[in-house]
This record gives sequence, C-alpha cells and structure tokens, in this order.
Amino acid sequence: MPLVPAYIIFILFLFLPVFSQTPFLPNAKVEKGTMPLIMEHADSLAAMRKAGHLFLQGRVKFKHDSVDFRTERAHWNRNSDAVYSEGGFYFYYPKGNIKANKGNYTRKNSTAIAEGNAEARDSAGKGAFFGEKIIYNRGTEFMEIPVQPLAHYYFLEKGVLDTLAIRSKTMTYNQREQIAIAADSVLITRRDVVITGDTGVYNQKEGFLSLKGNPKCVMSDYTVTGDSMFVKLQNNEVESVLVIQNAHGLQKTAAIGKKPAQHSEVFGDTLFLAVENNKAQNLYVNIEAKGLFYEADLPDYVNKMNGNRLDISFNAGQMKLAEVKGNASSLVFYINTDRKVDGKNESSGESIFITFDSSQVAKIKVKGNLAAGIYYDMSKGGSTSLDTPQPNTPSR
Repeated sequence: MPLVPAYIIFILFLFLPVFSQTPFLPNAKVEKGTMPLIMEHADSLAAMRKAGHLFLQGRVKFKHDSVDFRTERAHWNRNSDAVYSEGGFYFYYPKGNIKANKGNYTRKNSTAIAEGNAEARDSAGKGAFFGEKIIYNRGTEFMEIPVQPLAHYYFLEKGVLDTLAIRSKTMTYNQREQIAIAADSVLITRRDVVITGDTGVYNQKEGFLSLKGNPKCVMSDYTVTGDSMFVKLQNNEVESVLVIQNAHGLQKTAAIGKKPAQHSEVFGDTLFLAVENNKAQNLYVNIEAKGLFYEADLPDYVNKMNGNRLDISFNAGQMKLAEVKGNASSLVFYINTDRKVDGKNESSGESIFITFDSSQVAKIKVKGNLAAGIYYDMSKGGSTSLDTPQPNTPSR
C-alpha cells in the first residue's frame, strides 16, 4: 500500500468537520455559497493546528464552488475561513479574472480583495479595470475600485483595437447589469472625445453615458456643457448628446486659407446635438433659446438668434440652416468679399429661417402674421423696412 503524504492527511483532517456538514450524498442538493473552501495544491506547508492556521508555499491553489485562486505564498485562517496571499494573487471566476501583487478571499461572504497593481478583466475580453485595490463579491457580482480606478472598454475598429477609458477617484461596477459608476473628477476619453463631470454612469449594454455635476463634452468641433448630460454611443462613437438645464454649446472652426476662423454659441434650458463622424450634424435648443455667431476678424459684429426654440443643421460641421421658432428675433450682418460689413438685418416673427453659404449668411426668411424686418444698408447709410408681404432680405 503506497504511503500518503503527511500534508494530505492533515488537510483531510482539517476538512473533515466541513465535509461532515455538507450533503455529498448522491442527488443531494447543495445550496449556493455552502460549498467548502478547498486547497487543491501546495508544494509545502506549515501548520498551527490549535490556532487554526496553515502556511502554504509553492504553486498554491484553492477552489471554492465556481472560483479558484492561485499564489506562491498563502496563509489560511481556518477560523475565519479566509486565505491571505502575499506571493501574487490570481483569482479566476466564470465571468473573468483578477490579478494583483497580493490579495485575500473569504468564503463566508464570497469576497476577494486584490491589492497592488490590481487588474480585473472580463472573460469576453471587452473590458478591464485597474487600480491599487479591487474588491469583488462573487455572490452579487459587484466590484469596487476605491483607489486610483481606471476602466477600459475595448472595441475593434476595422481590425484595430480602440479603447473607451474612464478615470475617477472611486468607481464601482455591477457586472450583472454591466453598469459602471464613477465618482469625483470623472474623465472619459474616446479618441479625441473628452468628457468630464463630477459623477458618471456608463451602461455598457446600452452604450449610454450619463453625467452630473458640471458635465462637459468636448469633440473635434463642438463643446457642450450643462447641469446634466446624456451621451449615446453608436458603434462605439458619440451619436448624440442631450443636456438638461443651463445648456450651452460652443463651436470654434479654425481658419482655412483666406477664410477666417468662426465662433458660434447656443444657450437654452435643453440642448440636443446629433453627431456623425465626430462632427455636429443637427442641433436644437429649447426654452429661452439663444444663439450667436461671428467671424474672428470681425469680432464686433455678432449675429444673434433668439426664440423659444432654435434648430441648426450642419454640413461637415459648418452651419447650413438655422430656424428660430416662437417669439423669434434675429440680428444678422452681411459681409462682402472684401471682408467689409455691407449691412445688417433685424427681423422678428413667429419663425425665422436663416440659410448659410460656407457658414456665412446667404438669406433670411421671416414667417408669421406679425413678421417684420428691417435691413440697414451700412455701405450707403440707408435702411429698408420689410413688412409681411416682403419677408426676404436681399441676398449677400
């Protein structure tokens, strides 16, 4: 009869009280969380039987129900049913894995704590969390990263790996719902998109970001701020931005050749911006909507649009058409090819349509029973009054 190593006899002795309370009979039902903590391997051990401590070294491996963890050095406290690792910590569970410089696992609450260069990755390879400390509860599938958290979400774009990154001072992740919550100094980046706020929630399943506390979204050609912000992602790119209360949109277009840089802003209670290829496509502002725009070489001539609602459509990021609705009013300057101001138009009505040519005003149309407008010919010093039958100003 072959001899059985002494440490195996000792481990069986330690497990005996646990096994005696566990229904391992055929067809017996074992409730989740009642499975014992089992040491599957170690190269050497030292025991303090009365104190209930076991010290393990070399290729240490433990298993508990659907999880297992490995290390080079471990201390098992049988009384608290917890294992403490100092020689690296490698924790594996069905939906992912965690690794760190050290860690511990407690059977009673099914909680793993990883510390020192901690890193958690999901089994699908779509996301990872980093921090100095990661706490994971196997039962609730809830993760907490209280120190220097960083979340990565990975996407393949034409065969190239791309990343959405979230940073903050603290972070939690509900793996069942695939929802990450970041708090305090939130920074979210995706290529040249930068989003900041006091708190942020990322719904990975729905591709949805929500932020509160001074949220700000900066894209290649547009910046949006307000009290609350909701960002929809489509194919891992920003599809739209919705801002609630104290909404503000800002666009600055760089100078191209002889064409001067342009500046435009909108204000209102609610703002919605549709985006394509990281450029503004359509925008509306609701309730006390205000808009202004001017060119960098003529900063004193600020065009204005006010009303209950303001809609703007863009072409490759440049304004193409603007419509002001409800108590609409506008002030628009006309600039000639020599960069001189030819005139200005003041209009009011139920709605005002402004057409742009290369982001410069080309035409204005005023609608409504009380539509009125006046065009000032600044090159000659005269003015022309426009009533309802003649709602169109001269073209540029």
